Amino acid sequence: MACALTLAVSGAATASDANSPVEYLDEETGVTVTVVGRPLVFARERATFNVSAWSVPARDYVTLAAAAVDRGGKMSYLLIGYFWSVGGASEPWENARRAREPLVLQLKNRRIELVPQGGSAREAGISAPPHRPPIGAALPSLYAIDLPTMELIAGSAQPALNLADASAPLKYQLFEDRLPALRELVRRLSDTP
Repeated sequence: MACALTLAVSGAATASDANSPVEYLDEETGVTVTVVGRPLVFARERATFNVSAWSVPARDYVTLAAAAVDRGGKMSYLLIGYFWSVGGASEPWENARRAREPLVLQLKNRRIELVPQGGSAREAGISAPPHRPPIGAALPSLYAIDLPTMELIAGSAQPALNLADASAPLKYQLFEDRLPALRELVRRLSDTP
């Protein structure tokens, strides 16, 4: 019984630690970066890809990692987005094209338009963009945001992401609930003077 309780407590501590924001001094750009512990990941299903006897669900993903950049007291807030795919014969150029299009984050009764900024993550102060997808070589897209909007997203239930593709609108659903990590980041940034 004591062993089971210890495992349960350590598992809860690990989940809590995973939600903790990470703050570091970017040695290449000289700015302080605070980034969410776990990014939001949205997904949409595509046709199933069959590999011999196994069926691999084909999905397109969008990862959104919230970050704050402190340039000597001047704060800027970003969502760092990655478009990536698993299963099927998705072309890398499709995701690269989607990364240049505006996104709409749909909350219960509110829409937030995210327009990709020009420039690189390095120009924004982040030399090594965090939370890259586990596969592929997706390039980051940057979306300017403010702290109240970040807080609004963190407090929402089941946000969805829409992309107005030229052929048909694409809708991505929240793949895994990582909103607690975003709430932790907002709390940390709100406590910073």
